[in-house]
Amino acid sequence: MEATFSIVHDIPGRLRLIVPALIDKREHGQINDMFSSMHGIDHVQIEPVIQSMTIIYNGDQINKKVILRFVGLFFKQTRFDPLDNLMVNIAPAQRKDFLRSLFTGFLILIAYLRKTKVQIPGVLDYAVVISTAYTVLSHGENKLRHPDVITGIVSMLSIGTGNILHVAMVTWAVNVLELLNDANKSKLLL
Repeated sequence: MEATFSIVHDIPGRLRLIVPALIDKREHGQINDMFSSMHGIDHVQIEPVIQSMTIIYNGDQINKKVILRFVGLFFKQTRFDPLDNLMVNIAPAQRKDFLRSLFTGFLILIAYLRKTKVQIPGVLDYAVVISTAYTVLSHGENKLRHPDVITGIVSMLSIGTGNILHVAMVTWAVNVLELLNDANKSKLLL
């Protein structure tokens, strides 16, 4: 099923969604009134030309998940993201890092399943290394002090280039742990 909306901005107390169905609907006032009548929703703004719906809400009175499920049901969508149970509690800035890391993990899995007894790295092995390096270096500040970068350098020196897939896997695993730690810290700050 094609997604009927996507989350563009997600900060505590404010959601901005792109809802393509808004361009075809004429009852924007009724939609606005219906969502505004929900306990905890303070303001709804619909911009049909750009297919945008902004919802200002009180997080103490209504949960973001409840709002998204209601929007999903209203626009005939039961899931707002394939990974909604995981991603709804992750800050939008961290979602890209998680998706990038999931893609890299998938590449590592494929490379391990295709691995032969030959010690010479193949094209897939190099693709895994490039994807892992991009995943590791694309998040955070002061990248050279990140645990996943340090792990990659140390494991490359200790394991060696002949075991490049192992280096990528160890580095990726530390990256996942770091992302989970960052997500946990941001959840505590909210």
